[in-house]
Amino acid sequence: MWKCLTVASFCVVALQTRAEPEVKGSPAELTAYLAGVPKLVSISGEAELKLPADRALISLKVVTESKSLQEASRANQEVRARILRTLSDHGVPSERVKASKFSSTPKYGMFREKAKSYRVENIVKITAQDEKEFQAVASLVDGMTEVRYESIEFEHSEKDGLKAKALAQAIDKATEKKKLYEEKLGVKLSPKGFNESGVVPVQQAMQRRYLSDKAGYPASVTALPGRSAAPALEADSEELPTSFNELIYTAHVIVEYAVETK
Repeated sequence: MWKCLTVASFCVVALQTRAEPEVKGSPAELTAYLAGVPKLVSISGEAELKLPADRALISLKVVTESKSLQEASRANQEVRARILRTLSDHGVPSERVKASKFSSTPKYGMFREKAKSYRVENIVKITAQDEKEFQAVASLVDGMTEVRYESIEFEHSEKDGLKAKALAQAIDKATEKKKLYEEKLGVKLSPKGFNESGVVPVQQAMQRRYLSDKAGYPASVTALPGRSAAPALEADSEELPTSFNELIYTAHVIVEYAVETK
């Protein structure tokens, strides 16, 4: 049995020895060998662009309820028609008003198989391009009990170009660092690879305050004219912001360089 254990131990040692490459030679030879092994360094670059949004995609929820599903649906359609007319009067064309998600929910009484009423909901998305149109949308929430604020997304019409600009600035920052290292350390850096985390539009906290929040308003919310700034009791009674938001586009890149002697 001891002989078997000895043989097994010898095999394990042999496998470990084979798994690790053996480096032999004089100190000078090892120095020359290590000098030829490519060394890699990663250099990061970050950039940030700030600018005001020039359009806002606002989602409103139209909610109607009736004992008849047909009547609830008809009332919902009439409210949406009023929205179109009101926005048209304020210069917002119909092609920038889109009805999207639609749902109907029956409500049943106790011990009743037939629904006692029906609730119809429709999401209407409106693209506002300036402050005047923005306020026109806000007036819908103020003036129609069937219309509720759902969410908002601020955008810039040239977002693709702005993303490219932020990315280019991040690469320039990494290149500036690379030149500094070469100058101060007396080495040459050759690019071998790169990675970028993507350009992300970060909207400031002002917008996030107005998105759906089950806890209601924070204390610092500024109310629209005729509306109270007190904390909301219902999640779907959130209010629109009072103006366009600022957009921040951030970009982050990492470039991998091989370090070479000059």
